[in-house]
Amino acid sequence: MIKTVGDYALKKTLAYSPNGKNTKFLQASLSLWTRFKNFQKNPPYALYEDDEIKSVIFATISEKTKYVNLYEICTVQGQEGKGYASKIWSEFIAICFEKKMERIKLSCTPSSITWHLRNGLVFWAVDRSGSLRSDQPLMKTREEQKELREKALYEPNLVLPNPKVCEKLLSEALETQPLSQKQAINTYNAIQQVGQYWLRNYLRNGLQA
Repeated sequence: MIKTVGDYALKKTLAYSPNGKNTKFLQASLSLWTRFKNFQKNPPYALYEDDEIKSVIFATISEKTKYVNLYEICTVQGQEGKGYASKIWSEFIAICFEKKMERIKLSCTPSSITWHLRNGLVFWAVDRSGSLRSDQPLMKTREEQKELREKALYEPNLVLPNPKVCEKLLSEALETQPLSQKQAINTYNAIQQVGQYWLRNYLRNGLQA
């Protein structure tokens, strides 16, 4: 099951976690959430199993815009490859759907694209770090998200953001970002991997909405 979690529980988890990339990732996410004072208004969600945290999602939920802005998904070091990230994703989007959220957005690193494709996402632009920007209506399940994506291949207006967002995404092109050659290559390869779900060519349609 998943539930919201405070900084103390995350610090305790980190204290018992072995060194590694995921531990550094979780520590950085914890620091970010603390720095922006998000724990009270937007506490992270943690997936528990046997009373231990296995994976954590850091996201904000806006009643005003009806957007879920997902920042990070972190699996605890040593717990990788057991499906915990997929489990917390499925439960989290269902909760957000029940909260009447309408859209979800996130930036996906090139190394995470394969996993995010399985979640039914579409992609529009490239941020300053070389991650691919994703923004679409929020569905209750991964399966429904995939069904919507397939329909969007023929009716892209089904997933287009509002005109203001489309305009911003149009300004975020691979060739205009300050990336190193290695970063640019990795991002280009990620776009190729996304294939038909790279819907950037339809953004101008959204300006006419």
